[in-house]
Amino acid sequence: MDQGKKVQLDASLAKRKLAAIVFADIAGYTALMQKDERSALQILNHFRSDICRLVSQFNGEIVQYYGDGCLLIFNSALEALKYSTTLQHSLKTVPEVPVRIGIHQGDVVAEGGNIFGDNVNIAARIESMSITGSILLSAKVRSELINQPDIKLKSLGTYEFKNVHEPIEVFAYAGEGFPIPKKGEVVGKFKSSNKEKSIAVLPFKNQSSDKEQRFFGEGIAEEIIYGLSQLDNLKVAGRVSSFSFRESQATLSEIAAQLNVTNILDGSIRKAGNRIRVSVQLVNVTDGFQIWTERFDRELEDIFSIQDEIAEKIVGKLKLTLLGLERGQNLISRKTNDVQAYELYLRGRSYLDRRSDIEQALSCFNQAISIDPNFAAAYTSVAYAYFYKVIFDNYAPRDGFPKAAIAIEKALSLDNSIAEAHTMQGLVDFYFHHKPEKARQEYEKSLLLQPKYADTYRIKAYFHVMLQENDLAIIYAEKSFGLDPLSFNNGFSLGDIYHRTRRYQDALRVFKGLALKHPNTASIKIMLGVIHYLMGDIEKTTSIFSLIDQESIGTDLYSNDRFVIAARLGDTTLTRSHLDYLLSARADTYIHPTIIAILYFSLEDNENGIELLQQAIRERDPVLHMVNILPLWDDYKNLPAVQKLLTSWNSAV
Repeated sequence: MDQGKKVQLDASLAKRKLAAIVFADIAGYTALMQKDERSALQILNHFRSDICRLVSQFNGEIVQYYGDGCLLIFNSALEALKYSTTLQHSLKTVPEVPVRIGIHQGDVVAEGGNIFGDNVNIAARIESMSITGSILLSAKVRSELINQPDIKLKSLGTYEFKNVHEPIEVFAYAGEGFPIPKKGEVVGKFKSSNKEKSIAVLPFKNQSSDKEQRFFGEGIAEEIIYGLSQLDNLKVAGRVSSFSFRESQATLSEIAAQLNVTNILDGSIRKAGNRIRVSVQLVNVTDGFQIWTERFDRELEDIFSIQDEIAEKIVGKLKLTLLGLERGQNLISRKTNDVQAYELYLRGRSYLDRRSDIEQALSCFNQAISIDPNFAAAYTSVAYAYFYKVIFDNYAPRDGFPKAAIAIEKALSLDNSIAEAHTMQGLVDFYFHHKPEKARQEYEKSLLLQPKYADTYRIKAYFHVMLQENDLAIIYAEKSFGLDPLSFNNGFSLGDIYHRTRRYQDALRVFKGLALKHPNTASIKIMLGVIHYLMGDIEKTTSIFSLIDQESIGTDLYSNDRFVIAARLGDTTLTRSHLDYLLSARADTYIHPTIIAILYFSLEDNENGIELLQQAIRERDPVLHMVNILPLWDDYKNLPAVQKLLTSWNSAV
């Protein structure tokens, strides 16, 4: 490479390539130019000279100089980091150059001697929050350096940058002599903070004589949460987190502190025959001021208008202090005009959310559809019910997935603006049709429609980990948890994603926290045992497993891992006993064949293991996607016969 010249990328043809992207610039250069132009030019020459002199040593290319900065690309994240550390050391010689560096890795488009793409933007955003002498890098770069034990990194947290759709975890290089930005020093091109613009909507208390009417008040509150969540400049506490205070005796101030919000909407519902009374209050918990209170005494058919009025009042009242919105913005879309169908829908959602009776949920949704055949949200919930039956309720995928696919197709044909419907379409595309790129598009559509829907972030996290896109999996799992931190599912999934991406210390931290809140939950104990085993602490694993009630062991994936470990530790009798239990249970219920296959492999019965994996392929068992990613299954996936089978399956789909 000629020194002093910018490398020219192929200008004749735009092409996409994977690259480690480095942004470097001189801190405070404009002010220095105004103060001492001669010294500033000496510093700039030193900066450009060293950039050019060192770049070829690390197989890099200078894409473009711009004023006091430079954009470079490298073949690998390791080469980019080594170049950056060498450059920072070199620039400490006289005249010392105060440089900030940011690194990201991803696809770029090379055209006309330049590079383009979202990943270039991300690298620039990371560099913008750096300080003099430091090197900051993205989670993607960090994941590429995970097998470099001598490289020390420190997480600065997760940030949402301007014009970047996904939150990014940023790390600082923590080698000797390299400064790490303190919290107060971190500045950059971030999205505006919503800290002061926040609200939690608590489930409306049921004051009806029929205690089973609880679902109605919760359904109304959920509709309001969903509507308010569409506001870009309002932080809304997640539904599960807010609803966890359903029976709580905590004060509003205590609830607000746990949910990290400044306003709370609280209310109650009394339903008697065809009459309904809804009482609400909006409170600023910072000073205890009751911003608004109202009581609605209406006919039941007016419930839709009441929801709209409550949402509009919140927008109107908070607009004065928090929001810059036009009055009358339509936040809550009307799912149906029939109150009876709507009531059945809310009752079904209550069953579905608790997963207490999926068949009863289906019955409610189907009754709602029979009343209103154009009820798109009810069709969406039918699809979720069948999906849950496959995943959680031992229902055959070849029976459940086609029914989910039919329901979600109908839902989207009626209303293409339902975010949940696109999320479900993504699940069907991935697990049933085996079309990951189509699924990716559906998840993105869902997040565009509802960017604060925690469930989609959690589902998308598992999607990315299945494709071994681990950095994205972690980002989405953390985002889901951040949106609804008191949700058991979000907490468990975050720990599970850390476990599947081999971040065992992080997984241990999350599951220990969950164990404090849910001390009797077997799945948490099993995950703690698995992680300790993977970290080499056999004594801790056996101690935890000894505390698990045998009656709590089920036919699920997580229960199975305990018996895989038992076989590895020599207790094949226990493993064989659980295998016999699963084989016996198959006579009456569906058991995922992949789960049984793994037990056979753990008992070194590879012939039966392969036969069950072949059955899993035929039956489109969703658990099959996990063979390549679960750390505990590494030994089995690397068996030649398994690799041959999985390669054939991947090629076929």
